[in-house]
Amino acid sequence: MVAENYRFMAVVRQCKALIERGMVGDLRLVQLHEEAPFQPGQWRSRRDLNGGGVFIDGGIHKVHLLRYLAGEPEHIYAAALPQALDEHEGEDGIVVMTRGASGVVGLMHHAWTSVHRPLPPRVSVSGTRGRLSFDVGASWLRMEQGSAERILQCPEDASGLIPMVQAFRDSTQVGQEPETSGAEGLRDLEVVLKAYESMEQGVSLPVPKQPLGACGTVS
Repeated sequence: MVAENYRFMAVVRQCKALIERGMVGDLRLVQLHEEAPFQPGQWRSRRDLNGGGVFIDGGIHKVHLLRYLAGEPEHIYAAALPQALDEHEGEDGIVVMTRGASGVVGLMHHAWTSVHRPLPPRVSVSGTRGRLSFDVGASWLRMEQGSAERILQCPEDASGLIPMVQAFRDSTQVGQEPETSGAEGLRDLEVVLKAYESMEQGVSLPVPKQPLGACGTVS
């Protein structure tokens, strides 16, 4: 099982349920933004040991959240931001845009910054009938439909850590594949690697539909 606590956060579960109930209509745009003060050191600052920079390090969790809320991306385009951390070998900021089969667009902005005050990680889901928005780890969610606005409370575990561990325990007890399986983690990695390929080439690229590793090895 991959430790993806974002997926088990109460506010994320609520958002997913509202999407499935059609409360915002057909999805149009899912945005995920995070800019946090961080000075990576040791292996995190080395491209050969980290596998890249901020996107494979922390942004991969945004990829998982995007896939959970909006489904699989079919095309991807990525661009690195101008470097802010001089001693960091990998990218320290990136913007990634995806498009899914239904036309829904995903927009991810993930960056490390020298500014000391972080902006809370934020998620916004826009549909044909409304919008959902929340801070990652918050205990509430905003739902907007036309001129109406509601704040929905999400009193369960805000961090997602307890239900994540419980899900792992339950999967071992009944002998079934966990919700955030190894295959899910490989798919997240495939999207990240395709984003890096797009960033290097400066073009939009298709994301393979076959899960990474299905043919044996990860290159």
